[in-house]
Amino acid sequence: MTFWAWVVFLLATAYTIGDGLRRTAGAKTMEGFFAAGRSIPWWAAGLSVMATQLSAITLIGGIGMGYENGLEWVQFYFALPFAMVVLCIWFVPMYRTHPILTAYQYLERRFGPVTRTLTSLAFLMSRCLAFAVVLYAPAVVFAAMTGLPIAVTVWVTGLLTTAYTVIGGVGGVVWTDVKQMIIIALGVLACFLVLLWQVVGELSFAGVLTVLGAAGKLNPVEVYDPTWTAVPALASAPENGSFWADKYNIWTGLFGTLFLFLSYFGCDQSQVQSILTSKSVDASRRALLMSAFTKIPLQLLVLLIGGLLFLHQSLGREPVLFSPDDQALAAGLTGASRADYEQAALDHEKASAARQQAMQALANGSAQTDATALTAQYRNAVQAAVSARSAARKAAYAPQIAKAKANGTTFAAPSDANYIFPDFIFRELPKPVLGLLIAAIFAAAISSAAGALSSLTAATMVDFYKRWLRPQASDAATLRASRVAMAGWGVAATAAAVSLGGGPLLERVNEVGSWFYGSILGVFVLALAMPRADGKAASAGLVSGLLFVFLLNNTVQIAYLWFNLIGCVICVGVGAIVTLVTPHRAAAARI
Repeated sequence: MTFWAWVVFLLATAYTIGDGLRRTAGAKTMEGFFAAGRSIPWWAAGLSVMATQLSAITLIGGIGMGYENGLEWVQFYFALPFAMVVLCIWFVPMYRTHPILTAYQYLERRFGPVTRTLTSLAFLMSRCLAFAVVLYAPAVVFAAMTGLPIAVTVWVTGLLTTAYTVIGGVGGVVWTDVKQMIIIALGVLACFLVLLWQVVGELSFAGVLTVLGAAGKLNPVEVYDPTWTAVPALASAPENGSFWADKYNIWTGLFGTLFLFLSYFGCDQSQVQSILTSKSVDASRRALLMSAFTKIPLQLLVLLIGGLLFLHQSLGREPVLFSPDDQALAAGLTGASRADYEQAALDHEKASAARQQAMQALANGSAQTDATALTAQYRNAVQAAVSARSAARKAAYAPQIAKAKANGTTFAAPSDANYIFPDFIFRELPKPVLGLLIAAIFAAAISSAAGALSSLTAATMVDFYKRWLRPQASDAATLRASRVAMAGWGVAATAAAVSLGGGPLLERVNEVGSWFYGSILGVFVLALAMPRADGKAASAGLVSGLLFVFLLNNTVQIAYLWFNLIGCVICVGVGAIVTLVTPHRAAAARI
């Protein structure tokens, strides 16, 4: 980081945080602190929903996934518009009919206090774990900026975010989201233009499209094919040939994620609070629809940046190791392990040179050349380069692998996909652009983490503190306790982040949520669709869905996105059975 990069970063970050705090300095009531006085314009609430989704994880993890798998991840969002329409029709009126502060207050009106408490508790567990993963993304960048260990930067990021949210409340979160979206748009656009200029200058625009297509980077849809063998790092191959284990295809993108989005945007307090802060039902609907129809283009842009970065690295010298931790391990190797790693790195360098030659031959081929042969040659070169880098990373971890083998266990090198984008921006972006982009990453982190913290605190105070511990507490006393609870959640999630942050972050955060989301959604489906269902049926369904998903997660090879559908079906099914075998009583009150 140079002087001017630091200046741009600090100024942009200070402005977004300062403006958010200024707008909510007078929050003195529960309504003001947790719902911003129901005064947020629909466009600001919509930007807040989008900003929470377009987090630091999306920038770092999304570009890393685009680098490795191209546009494949975008099918994850195909069901989002359908989910938002459903929420606008049924869920938004449900929440806005009465002045509630959390989604789970509705469940007490429908099912009673036990169901409300259990569902809120499930939310608290899911959101705390997801928040822990969110904190890891900016910590990766902070570690690259400062050279500090990742564990230290996780704590610094977590505590700073907690302090901001404790002061500002939900209104500060929403208005920071608005500024964040502007900074993110500028930073992402600048990065896209820089990469496009560099690769087009080497390959031509037509050549870029040709090479990206040959590398499998432009295919946004994967239909499951049990006979297909994926090229490593070009697509997510079905594990063991099982349809249910294939993580990303059109079926998980339409059905698994439909239930994930219904639950995340409709039942997760971190998103419901954006609905509750809007001025009216129509304003809440417009905010959701704004997010529904802009998320896919934004995600496509992020993934395309990953594809362009893949071409950029292929034109030059792709690093063998992106992660600073991996680089430190390699630097510490000695003896035979050192020699093996150096040979593997040399093999990768040769494979990368062959890939560059094949890529340029494909991009510059004339109408008279055999395009099929050039494409096959290029794909083979890509596969060889990917395999060579994998072998070099394995050589860097040789001591750990040998130690695990001696102990009768196995060791897998952690994914370095999260470091692909930070490595590029620190080495090659113009310094003012670097400062702007890092400001965007940190603004995204602050927004997402602050949204999670405020929702955790709202559920804690409204569903537990005010409901069970001190029902008569004044707003002033509750706000004081809220700030303490918020600080506690910040510390807890930061501690969890150190152990939960490994792996591709964009995948990890959705995997954690999928353990809970389907079952939570099932409770709300019972409330809306089954008038005879009571609290006993809803609670039994929730607990059964959660237990069944956890059992599947630990025993069966199945893609995590299906957990959302399965959890919802189990919850509704068990709730329906309990309702049928329970003597009929007067229907619970519906609101």
